[in-house]
Amino acid sequence: MKRSYIREILDAIDENTISFAGGLPNEDLFPSKQLKKASKKVFKNKNSLQYSKSQGIDSLREKIANFYTKYYDFETSKDEILITTGSQQAFDIILKSLDAKNLVVESPSYIGALSAFKILKTNIQEFKTFEQLENILKKDDVIYSISDYQNPSTNTYTKKQREEFANILHKKDVYFIEDAAYSLLSFDGKIRKPISRLYKDKSYHLGTFSKIVAPGLRVGWIRANKELIEKILAVKESLDLHTSTFNQMLIDTYLDENDVFKHIKKNAKNYKKRMNFMADCMEKYLPNFEFKRPKGGMFIYGRFNNIDDSMNLAKEALKENVAFVPAEVFYFDNQKSNEARFNFTNCDFKKTKKGIRLLAKLIK
Repeated sequence: MKRSYIREILDAIDENTISFAGGLPNEDLFPSKQLKKASKKVFKNKNSLQYSKSQGIDSLREKIANFYTKYYDFETSKDEILITTGSQQAFDIILKSLDAKNLVVESPSYIGALSAFKILKTNIQEFKTFEQLENILKKDDVIYSISDYQNPSTNTYTKKQREEFANILHKKDVYFIEDAAYSLLSFDGKIRKPISRLYKDKSYHLGTFSKIVAPGLRVGWIRANKELIEKILAVKESLDLHTSTFNQMLIDTYLDENDVFKHIKKNAKNYKKRMNFMADCMEKYLPNFEFKRPKGGMFIYGRFNNIDDSMNLAKEALKENVAFVPAEVFYFDNQKSNEARFNFTNCDFKKTKKGIRLLAKLIK
């Protein structure tokens, strides 16, 4: 079992590295003052340091459920929410609860999910088109997909595509894991309806506070029907009993006292500016890097038309203290690729420009 390439990169970089590698939110946008205020209130409650329910504290699950009902038009109760230690844990507990042997993923796909799937020795197949997907899927297979601002491709499914996707799920009678880590980071402010809303009985919709509040708190969730929640709850209890009580109460109190959507819109506005600046730099200094400007999320993804292997470029760039992620690691079979992913949320404009110019110099 190999470590995640991105985690290894994050361990290797230092304060001198210009990093476009990890999906790191911008630290300057963390609601630090609000969380500090909330923490003082939480510390007054002795239960914040005590064991708590494996499924998660009631009031936080209630808030998340209300969000689904109000904003996703996806009727949900708190009993259909399970709090996880980051959304990364969700992959592990879902697959263990299903004892899944066959898994189908988008190509390319999120490296964190691929790592979780591989360690469980799951048979993985990939799809690029709906036609391929329909031909591959068999009853009770598991399919994993990111429907909004996909990591790494930045693709977002249209309303028509979501309906077509859901029709395939119904036809094949499979289990569906829908990852919504980036769904709220929309540059146009629209909240798109999840595919799971059209396929409720065998779907798991994953969310996280990592991208919209702070990743260090490691609080995510799964939305699924009660029967599925009961199955994954038993697996959750075998791993960590429950997600940090204090961190759950901290986020719960923060949500009570602040408008999180105002905070999210502020972040998305900032990220859009950063994305456009990086895109402008790429068009100027890397004219052979072909990409489309994303409509949300945290990444720019594209292909180098003047090199064959982005992994070699990534290794050379790291020697010059510039980090990005070659697409090879986003394919379950690690196929060679000239594609690459760049994070635009965690570097200031000066470093972004310097990093892109250094890459251009290396390629030249």
